[in-house]
Parts: sequence; C-alpha cells; structure tokens
Amino acid sequence: MLDFKKITLEDKGKLMKYLYRYGENSCQHSFVSMFCMAEKYGDMYAEDNGYLFILRSGKCTSEHRIYLFPMGDIENKKALIDAISKILEDAKEHGKKVRFETLTKKATDAINSLFPGRFKSENIRDYAEYIYTHKKLALLPGKELASKRYDINTFFRDYGERCAIERIGQKHMEEIKAFQKEWLSDMLKDSEDVQLELENTAIGIGLDNFFELGLSGIVIYVDGKMTGYAYGAPISDDCYNVIIEKGDRSIADIYRVLNRDLVRMCCDGFSYINREEDVGVEGLRKAKMSYKPDILLEKYIVTEVQELE
Repeated sequence: MLDFKKITLEDKGKLMKYLYRYGENSCQHSFVSMFCMAEKYGDMYAEDNGYLFILRSGKCTSEHRIYLFPMGDIENKKALIDAISKILEDAKEHGKKVRFETLTKKATDAINSLFPGRFKSENIRDYAEYIYTHKKLALLPGKELASKRYDINTFFRDYGERCAIERIGQKHMEEIKAFQKEWLSDMLKDSEDVQLELENTAIGIGLDNFFELGLSGIVIYVDGKMTGYAYGAPISDDCYNVIIEKGDRSIADIYRVLNRDLVRMCCDGFSYINREEDVGVEGLRKAKMSYKPDILLEKYIVTEVQELE
C-alpha cells in the first residue's frame, strides 16, 4: 500500500534525487512546481522500493486517481511492473481507475509495453514542453533568430543607460511582490481568471521561499522603476527550468530581454533550457515556436480502460 504524504520544503533533498535522475528534463518533474503549485495540483508523494510516486490529489475525479509516472529505473522491467501495479492497487482501493498525466513518450511506451491493452494513450499537444540549447537562447544565433537580436538591440538603443538588470537578491523581494500585484491587477481588470490567481499564489510561495527552493532570477529597471522579473531553477544537472517571466507590456521588447538575460545571467553550466508548455494559448505557442525549440518534449495522458476487478 502506498502511503502518500504532503510535500514540504524539508522533502526537497529527498525528492530531487529522483527528479534529477529520472525526470527526463520535464518541468512537471520540478520540486519547485510540486511545492509551489500545491493549491492547484495537490501533489503528494510516496517512496517504495527505489521509486518515487506522485499523486495529484487536487486533480482526482470521481472516476480517476491522477498520478505522474513512477520515477525510478525504467529499464528494470520487473521493478517497474511492480511499481505500476502498486499504483493500480492504490486507485482500486479508492474505487477508481488510474490516469497518468503528462507522461513522456518513453514512459508511455513503457506502460503500453508492460501492460498491453490495459491503458489508452493520448498525445496532448498543449502539454508539449519547449526545450532549447543554452547557446540558442543566450546568443540568438543565425538568420532565424535575427529578428530577436534586432528587437533586443532596439530595447537597449531606446533605454541604454536608463536600464539596469540585476540578479534577484533578498533586497528585491518586496518590490517584486508589489510589481506582481500591479501586473495581476492590470491583467484581470476587474474580471476573474482562476488560472492567473493560482499562478499568483504559486509565485507568492516561490518568492517567500526563494533561496530555500534554489531559485535564481533577474529584475529589470528602467529609469529606476522595476519593469520586469524572471526566475527559474535547475531540474537536472544539465537543464534549467524557466518558471516565471513578468514584464511591463508598455516597455517594448521587455520579454525578449527577460528571456535572453535570465539565461545569460543565471544558467551557466546548463546545456538546456526548458521554457515549459504553451497550454494551448495561441499567442504563447507562436512565441515559443518562434525561438525554434531544439526539443519539443511530447506529453501524453495515459488512462486505464480495463474494468475494475
């Protein structure tokens, strides 16, 4: 029986040993996300026989228990069958079927190979993650990215010495919170957006535990006023996850600069940068594709179809 527990900050070291080694550079396998997005996903964890199990308690339905793929040795078929069987048993104990979310193709193929006919798989384009080389985002080389270089050069031509970019330190925290509050108010404009509100809660948790979570980031000032911030964290030894970027949209090309300079200032030593999903937002997809991702990490939903015994 799997004994799921709430994820706390004290669990970081224990969980990251699995996430770094078996997370396949996916932003869904980020301790920061699991901890900060507790209100949205309700992630809980269990350990058993060398595998880490994640239950998304906040997404469970009357029919399905929602899990991530068990993180451990995917090549050990016997152990993996046992791990997946434990998930099937856990769901059955609650009178539900299993639904795995945001699985990579490698994980999806493993499940379908080990449990033929037990699950159905669906490739979800909205969940695909955009991964770029460090060199691409730091240097924006070649003709394909010439317009990005031009936009950034225009920004610095327009603002020049009026602009300052700094790594985030403790002294910036209250100012970032004030900027975020103003940014959110401007985006909502007396309306409601549940997803933005949940993100805002996650940002607050992230800022309150910034250094304990291993986050790093930058702030941009124009004429002494904060006009944008961005931060992220490593998700493996060779991949950095960009988690949040927020800018004053009245400042032309502010997001171009946040994108490039976060990588330049905070991502030395990482080969890849994961800029997460577009969640089906057309403008976001267009923007992420315009940087020519080196890897589009496909994601699947895998659902148990066999009747409960």
